Amino acid sequence: MPMIRKYGQAWTRRHDDPRTPLLPSTTEIDYPRSLEELIALCRDREPTVRLRAAGSHWALSEAAISDHVFVETHDPRNQVAAMDRTLGDVIPSRLHPELLERMKDPDFPALHGTVVHVEAGKRIYQLYGELDRFNIASGLGKHIRDITDGMVHFAGPWAFATMGGAGGQTVVGAFSTGTHGGDFDRGPLADSVVALHLVADGGMHYWIEPVDRERFAPQLCDDDALTALYGHDRYGGPDNFRIIRDTDIFNAVLVSVGRFGILYSAVLRAVPQYSLWERRRLHLWQDIKHQIADRGGLLFNDSEVEAGPSKQRFLQVVVCLTPHLNFMRNLVGVTKRWNAPDAPLGQAQRVGEILNQAAVDNGTKDPVFSKAGKNFPYSPHPDNPRMTEEPGMLDRACADASFLHGILEEAQREIEKFVESNGTEVGAGVAAVAVVGGVGLLALLGALALFALLLKELLDQFDADDRLGEHMERIKNKLLDPDEPDPIKRAAGLFAWQLIAYKVFTSLQSDLSFGALSYAVMDRKNYLDRSCEHNVASVEVFFDAMDSRLIAFIDALIAFEINQEMQGKAFLGYVSMRFTGPTRALIGMQRHSTTCSVEVAGLKDLSGSEDLVQYAAALALNPNVRGILHWGQLNPSQRAQVELRFGSDLDAWREALRQFLPAHADDGFSNAFTRRTGLEPF
Repeated sequence: MPMIRKYGQAWTRRHDDPRTPLLPSTTEIDYPRSLEELIALCRDREPTVRLRAAGSHWALSEAAISDHVFVETHDPRNQVAAMDRTLGDVIPSRLHPELLERMKDPDFPALHGTVVHVEAGKRIYQLYGELDRFNIASGLGKHIRDITDGMVHFAGPWAFATMGGAGGQTVVGAFSTGTHGGDFDRGPLADSVVALHLVADGGMHYWIEPVDRERFAPQLCDDDALTALYGHDRYGGPDNFRIIRDTDIFNAVLVSVGRFGILYSAVLRAVPQYSLWERRRLHLWQDIKHQIADRGGLLFNDSEVEAGPSKQRFLQVVVCLTPHLNFMRNLVGVTKRWNAPDAPLGQAQRVGEILNQAAVDNGTKDPVFSKAGKNFPYSPHPDNPRMTEEPGMLDRACADASFLHGILEEAQREIEKFVESNGTEVGAGVAAVAVVGGVGLLALLGALALFALLLKELLDQFDADDRLGEHMERIKNKLLDPDEPDPIKRAAGLFAWQLIAYKVFTSLQSDLSFGALSYAVMDRKNYLDRSCEHNVASVEVFFDAMDSRLIAFIDALIAFEINQEMQGKAFLGYVSMRFTGPTRALIGMQRHSTTCSVEVAGLKDLSGSEDLVQYAAALALNPNVRGILHWGQLNPSQRAQVELRFGSDLDAWREALRQFLPAHADDGFSNAFTRRTGLEPF
């Protein structure tokens, strides 16, 4: 059966406006399903045609936009079969004999983990389900059992050592752009990769490993066994396949944003399954911001009774840019995590049952799970953190495209009671927001009465088919009208807006403590969302967590938001600070012993969200700020700016790239993004 090709089709990304495709028409979209088809695609391209691989379309940068032909490893619409198999042809049968001998040690899994080999289109949520639910290492586990007379220490279950906050990306798409979580005691997802299978321009393919003298020493795979497999005639013969065991080249290809070619597959390290305990508390930005530079302080070294002696591993600080208390304070939600000794829930809610058990048993198909990528986030019971409950209000609101009706009703009632009591009945939200612009609240009573009625009318007119951002845009236009000549009404409208923002944020970042399996805690994505995460603008900026410019950057975003709210605009989204250890990847963004990423993501339906995201990107590129932008999000970096930030590591990356290019100048994987950012051989 020939490879599927489509012509003139629209192409868009997950977080774009679903009503308007990013590219209404494309020259060609190809859907390879095997290594053979991928090699043929790269070998047979016309000299004037360039290729570009895409995965799940979760990225918001222009990195995956091709000059000509798009290559889909996982069709985001799931209309064409993905190239997403879990492979058993290398592991275990082609592992190095000395490594297999070391793996007989019962302590090996706890010390070093196991390995899993997947095609490029495998989604993260599918793989964590297989690692846990189906025991993906059954092939290796069975092999170890057979050569050790029955030892089962490789039986699993297994887990990712770390991952980002969502599992919808393909594994390869995530690590090749530098995606990360908030585990500051380890590197990002890319640092779990131990081997890569790359198909380069011209169709030559490469098995690439780093030199490993510790974990998987003396080397992961046996060269003769690999060559016997991948040097077969159907892959172009032995002259079309090469094994590279070079740490510098591996570190270059690891995060390469698709520039080296198309990654067919990757081998990742997995660890024994574990549980996590998460704790979230509300604080004030002004109280905690100076603690961030203290790596030895309580922010990074807290304890948790439920976690026993485990050390804290994760830190996230979510900042509310809309201020309260007379513009002097900003809320933050501070989330911390620890390894937990026993919190086994999460599998039923996040992975579910195997729907094709017969095909799995006979080895013809990977498992299809009932809940993986198809459900709300795991929701702990408020009265028992070791139990689950129904999804929360926000998750349901996002799933059915309705707005947070209850929160707005609460804000409206609080304003109404304050007005009707002539200022004597002060609710918690009103007290927190307090004085606006130096004008006493009592002076705003008349104007607040009008806005209470206005909010009630807007609530009555809600259309469930509208998106969250569209609802908020209508409310903002009424409350923050820049053309309102009456300063009292403008102050009252701003007060009402800040009250709503305060209530929304305290609801989303309310106190929380719970434990569950690793992926149920780390993957907080609502896969039923239809409203809250579409038509999004997002940028992510990386700093040395100890650098004072990090705090100045957040303070500048707060100042920008205060100013634009005065002008009738506002930001609807989140600013999330997460902390990671360093990466081995040459152009990975995590370049410091502790790196802080600041993700600024807003809904473009609200006028002001995109303005703030664009401001954040421009500020990051300021030569006095020198933030590093995420390859997979908004990234307007120019060549000189990238060279300044990555220095000699970029030189080494380019040197590695030159080794994979054909003799002719027009290699097939350049695109407008790589030419602008300088991800080119020279």
